[in-house]
Formats: sequence, C-alpha cells, structure tokens
Amino acid sequence: MSGEVDRSADDSETTGSPLWAKVGTVIVGLVLVGFIALLATRDDEAGSGVSRLLGRAVPELEGTTLDGGSFDIDAARGRWVLVNFFASWCVPCEVEHPELVDFSERHDDGSAVVVSVLMGDTPENGRAFFDLRGGDWPVIIDADSAPARFSVPQVPETFLVSPSGLVAGHWTTDFTADSADEIIQALS
Repeated sequence: MSGEVDRSADDSETTGSPLWAKVGTVIVGLVLVGFIALLATRDDEAGSGVSRLLGRAVPELEGTTLDGGSFDIDAARGRWVLVNFFASWCVPCEVEHPELVDFSERHDDGSAVVVSVLMGDTPENGRAFFDLRGGDWPVIIDADSAPARFSVPQVPETFLVSPSGLVAGHWTTDFTADSADEIIQALS
C-alpha cells in the first residue's frame, strides 16, 4: 500500500472545479444580461444626449444679461431660440462656440435668436470669453435655477426651441449650426 497513491482527493478537486467554472460562467452571464437590460431600458438624459424636455414646453428662462439688460424667453415667442449653457473654463464650450456664432450670423434676419446662460462662472470671465471668441447675443448671468429647470448637470448643453415654445432639439456636446438648421427646416 505504500506504493499506491490515493487519488480520491484529487478526483474530487478536479470534478468540483468544472462545476464551479460552470456556476461562475452562469453568474457572470446573468450579471451581463442584467447590465445590458439596464442600459437598454434606463432613461439616461445626460449620457444619451436625449432630454426629457424634447417635445415639451420650454422651461422659464429669464435674467439679467452681461450688458445689464434683461432676457425673457417668452418675449422671443414666434422665433426659433437657441439656448446654450456654457462656462469660460469649458474646453468643449470653446470648441462649439464658432458654431453658435455661425448659427447666429445665418439667422441675423431675426428668424432665430441665440441666448447663452453662464453656468458656474463669473460675469467677468463670461465677458472675456465673448470678447475673445465673438458673438453678440444675450448672455444671462444670474439664471441660477435655469440649469435645474432644464436638467443641465454640466456644460455645454444647447437646446433649440421652436417658435411655438416647444423644445425641438438638444445637444450635450458637438452642437453644429447645420444640425440646428436641419431641425428648423424639417419642422418649418
């Protein structure tokens, strides 16, 4: 008996190992299926670029502008309004700003207006941003509750509001004048 090796312990370990591998595979598979189902069914506004506001009435937006005037979105009824939330320290805001300038220039006939909302920044920095990059539209500096009403967690975010006051377009980044004009043409 001294020359024989007891393999019963080894057999239980090797037969148990494939069982645990199968159980582990099933568990990982179920977790992945659950994760995929969660991603497919969740309502993730910020991640998907789709706002809960699309097709709904634009929230209240009014405030004092950089030049000391005032802006009220209700006064712009009858025209397209592009509402852009930005900050001077925001690199994507810098990148898309020329597109906002282009959109504004394309609609200098008054058919559309642009308004920016300074978020998490100072009026001095907002003014310097526009002095450097151009743009002559109203910039609201004191609309503290506007980001919450528009569900804007971070900048940049841009909304296109129809002449009837419904939100018709939304961009979390990568706004282009062409994409806004495509929506305007499709809905006009």
